Amino acid sequence: MAKLGKTLTKSSKATTEEKLMLYYYKAQEYFNANKNRVYTILTVLVVIIAVIFIYFRNQSAKNETAALELSKVKQVYAMDNFQASINGDSLGTFKGLQYIVDNYGSTETGETAKLMLANCYYNLRDFDKAEKYYRDFSGKSDILKASSYAGIGAVLEAKNQYKDAASYYEKASKVSKNLYNNDEYMYYQIRCLYFANDVENLKKTAKALKSDYPKSKYLGLAARYYTED
Repeated sequence: MAKLGKTLTKSSKATTEEKLMLYYYKAQEYFNANKNRVYTILTVLVVIIAVIFIYFRNQSAKNETAALELSKVKQVYAMDNFQASINGDSLGTFKGLQYIVDNYGSTETGETAKLMLANCYYNLRDFDKAEKYYRDFSGKSDILKASSYAGIGAVLEAKNQYKDAASYYEKASKVSKNLYNNDEYMYYQIRCLYFANDVENLKKTAKALKSDYPKSKYLGLAARYYTED
């Protein structure tokens, strides 16, 4: 019996080797018959990999340049000098947010600059441009994403489009439960629902604010627009 077992094992091993050799010869036969096609596919794959590598390397370099330019604008922006923040200064000390967005808007730093640019236009009451850049924002940061929604809401509110504004404030408040100013966005939503005369959603949102943020300072402000029966 032992000898039979050994014979079966050797036979099985030989069969496996034969199969592997068969696959090898078939692969070699296919390669020889389709050599040009295989080389074309490999060349395309190499080109795709190279393009992806170059793209991400360029994006990284652009992001670093954008970050450097943005750092020059931040002080002026913090001083509410919105026009200079947009255009830069006449001496060329810094380029300005419009330049950063136009040239590096696809980078993550460029997305941050885009939101700052929208804020500048909003404060200058150029609501159409502000809305354009709020809507163009596509950065990864939750807090900035919520700010972009709130920015759209603020523009629509300024245009007296209260119902649509309320929906964007709601979006802002629901981007992430971890954001510190969700209660603020809910308050703005309540205010817009009041002016939109949407009593049902006003009541619902006011109760949610009280339930979710019982210690919020915005509860007192919200009472101007809704008080429980």
